[in-house]
Amino acid sequence: MFQNPKKIFFLALLIRLLVAPWFYHPDLKSQHFHFQFLAQNHLNIYSYISQNKSHLPYTDTFNYLPLTYFTFGSVQSLLSPLMPSGFLSWINDWSTAQYVHPNLPIFLLILKIPYLILDLALGYLLFKLFPTRPFFKIWLLCPLTLYLIYLLGNFDILPSFLTLLSLYFISKNKLIISGLVFGLAVSLKLYPLMFLPFIILYLLPKIRSTIIFSLFLLLPLFVSIVPFAASPDFWQSFLGSGLTQKLLELKIFTIPVFPVLYLLILLLGRRLSLYSQISLVGLLFFSTVRFHPQWLLWFLPFFIITFSSNHLSRFLIGIFITTFFGYVFLINDQFLTWGHLLPINPLFLSLRMPSDIVRLRLHQDPAIIQIYFKYFMTAVSALLIFIRLKSRAPHNS
Repeated sequence: MFQNPKKIFFLALLIRLLVAPWFYHPDLKSQHFHFQFLAQNHLNIYSYISQNKSHLPYTDTFNYLPLTYFTFGSVQSLLSPLMPSGFLSWINDWSTAQYVHPNLPIFLLILKIPYLILDLALGYLLFKLFPTRPFFKIWLLCPLTLYLIYLLGNFDILPSFLTLLSLYFISKNKLIISGLVFGLAVSLKLYPLMFLPFIILYLLPKIRSTIIFSLFLLLPLFVSIVPFAASPDFWQSFLGSGLTQKLLELKIFTIPVFPVLYLLILLLGRRLSLYSQISLVGLLFFSTVRFHPQWLLWFLPFFIITFSSNHLSRFLIGIFITTFFGYVFLINDQFLTWGHLLPINPLFLSLRMPSDIVRLRLHQDPAIIQIYFKYFMTAVSALLIFIRLKSRAPHNS
């Protein structure tokens, strides 16, 4: 069965349909709380929230780019005929009653259908890129994808898919559509800009190709952002997301660590594939940045491509991922542990978090243990980066 791609995709679909309704994270709800306003003809979500925050049931700002709002606001409208009764009242209810809504599992399943489609599409894309390698099987059957997409319930799967799709079109020398697709990914979340210098250097021997890719990359950004460029509410909300600040937080003698090491990877990794270079950036990212767990999805396809081909790399990346989750489970957030299970039983919310158990039972400071986890992640990342840079992998591997 595990040699037949159709059966693997069917099994992956079945697993996802079983998992999706029974795991919850409030990010999914908070995002769809904001997305609902598109159907109410509020085109400038940033100004609308700013002007109405005092009487909205949920008062956080919308910190994403405009294309995210228009894309998933439209998706919510398309999904609305599938919703059972009470959906709008549920996304506007921020009391404890939201956790016991009888239709909660159905809401979660329907809201995750677009993520499921993109998830399987990314698996298919890995199959198209590497038909003789097991990368698509790893993606489809890996518990990490279930956790990052269906437990955390964040829309990062869309820019992740688009980023990999852009690289697929580069491999086919379709630079116009590749630039457009990459521009769409950046217009949803800015993080793919971390990959852009590597793509430019890959294309650079061909000046014309580089210019074509760059120009068409800018088009989606221009179209989606320029209408909001004069809105102070947009800039205030968007700049509050803080990824740029996080990249510059860790410093040695006032020198930011991430940009310096990033440049070293850019210079020393030229003979590696784009997938490997992006993977090394991912290892550097998690070693130097205070991360959110869903950000692992940005790099996971590249980790699979880069580190699943030999025993030592698989072993080390396995240690890295294990340590990553050790760090995550000690975050003081009930919705990163047992809280995911509230659709099964809301009593899971009353269980002590791992951080509480460490503090009260083991009499240890979970924040200190997290620091040790981060140090260990950094050491493993450094070893993986060193091994990869020393390898003789050809540029297109």
